[in-house]
Amino acid sequence: MPLHAYSWDNRSALRDDEITGSQDSVIGNLLIEGETGRGIFSRFGWIDEALDWISAEAEIGREEFNGGVRQMNASADCALVRCERRGDPPLWLKAVGDPSVHEFEITTALSRLFPRHLPRLLAFREDWRGWWMEDAGRSLDEVRSVDLFSQAVSSLAELQKASIDLSPVLLESGCRDQRMGVLRSHLPEIVEHMHEAMSEPSFSCTPQLGRSRIRELKAIVEEACIGLEALGIPDSLLHGDTHYGNILAGPLGCVFTDWARAAVGNPFITFEQLRTQVAQDRDTAHWVGPLTESYRQSWREVLTEDQIKCALSLVPPVAILSYVFDQWERLASEDRHDPQFQSYLRAMTRQIDRAARAIDTKAILCA
Repeated sequence: MPLHAYSWDNRSALRDDEITGSQDSVIGNLLIEGETGRGIFSRFGWIDEALDWISAEAEIGREEFNGGVRQMNASADCALVRCERRGDPPLWLKAVGDPSVHEFEITTALSRLFPRHLPRLLAFREDWRGWWMEDAGRSLDEVRSVDLFSQAVSSLAELQKASIDLSPVLLESGCRDQRMGVLRSHLPEIVEHMHEAMSEPSFSCTPQLGRSRIRELKAIVEEACIGLEALGIPDSLLHGDTHYGNILAGPLGCVFTDWARAAVGNPFITFEQLRTQVAQDRDTAHWVGPLTESYRQSWREVLTEDQIKCALSLVPPVAILSYVFDQWERLASEDRHDPQFQSYLRAMTRQIDRAARAIDTKAILCA
């Protein structure tokens, strides 16, 4: 609806059927008391408070903010805001709420441990679970080129290598545990949930996978996990959500943002998740070879050529398993019966099936 189609009216002029009792209470609290009581960002004046905060922390005068405040995302307890400045790159404010509260601790920890690989963090406060950061450039969604993607892949490998000895610290900061033993131990339950989803009626024309094939998939994925574990590749930081919008390219190189799904596990999982996105896009599919070589090159100082080759061969179905395991809370609750989530599980099962067929042809001989 265009803006001119809206009009202001007095709250008392609204009919009873135009607003519920709870909505009326929220509006009343906001107009009378200046806040709804639902969260930090459901009150008047919080943006001014945020600007005062960063002005004090980073010694940036309020006059430098020229009024270009753009709210990209918001709820009562989370926010993402871009603030323009005169003559300088913009600043970003991000604050997180349920179910992503752990992203605050993860981000502050990672920015301390790996400052070259994240946007520069300027200030943070625990009561908001929020932080201010410098703009780090444009996302790979906006500037697609094989050179930039190669830089991103190399930066990813460098970050992962830097994290090799820090697994305890990363896990303590809130990163999920996706080490091979953990993934493998949850595989039977995950497979059972996949079978359950496949057994549900579906409007899709795609054939359902039967229990016998799903048992085969369990065996293939388990062997892939065992094979990866046997390679002796050290665990490192996983991103968990490497879509192009979370990789930023700027004057100082490529950095990574949005760490809510960060984990510790086999590093090739994150690369495979990124590689799959590139391969599925007809405009970028021909980049897979150069990007894989960039990743190989970055790991050659740590791993042998055989380790790298075998990891790349074995990891595809495990990378998909990693996505599913990231939804463990939903899998372990009644939420798994939600029709949309059941559709997601069926889609992931089919992707594992395709990846497993590719491994079948290689006979899993690497390990």
